[in-house]
Amino acid sequence: MSEVKDEQSLDQTLNIGSEITLGEGIVKHVRIGTIGMIRKVRQIMKGKEYKFSFSIGRDKMPATDTRPEIDFPAVEAAYKEAFNLVLVEGLTEEEYENVDENGLKELDELLTRFL
Repeated sequence: MSEVKDEQSLDQTLNIGSEITLGEGIVKHVRIGTIGMIRKVRQIMKGKEYKFSFSIGRDKMPATDTRPEIDFPAVEAAYKEAFNLVLVEGLTEEEYENVDENGLKELDELLTRFL
């Protein structure tokens, strides 16, 4: 029991929060949110109204009379930048490409605690 408490205390000291699984062999730790971290994530995600899963692999959507142009590749890139900020170990391009359906759900919800 003391070993678990020591590990939790060390994790908090290192700003390491919960663990998430994004796919087979892809386990990441989420940073504990600080005010500075929340500010950075909010700045990156400012104006990004679409869910991560919706944005993946879409092209730019031209503007209409009621909606401005949506640059989905830029939205996806912003999410990737934010994920690398909030995940202690970051997310390599290979890991990113191998995120499974459950991991996609995790990533869709990951930033909510920072926004």
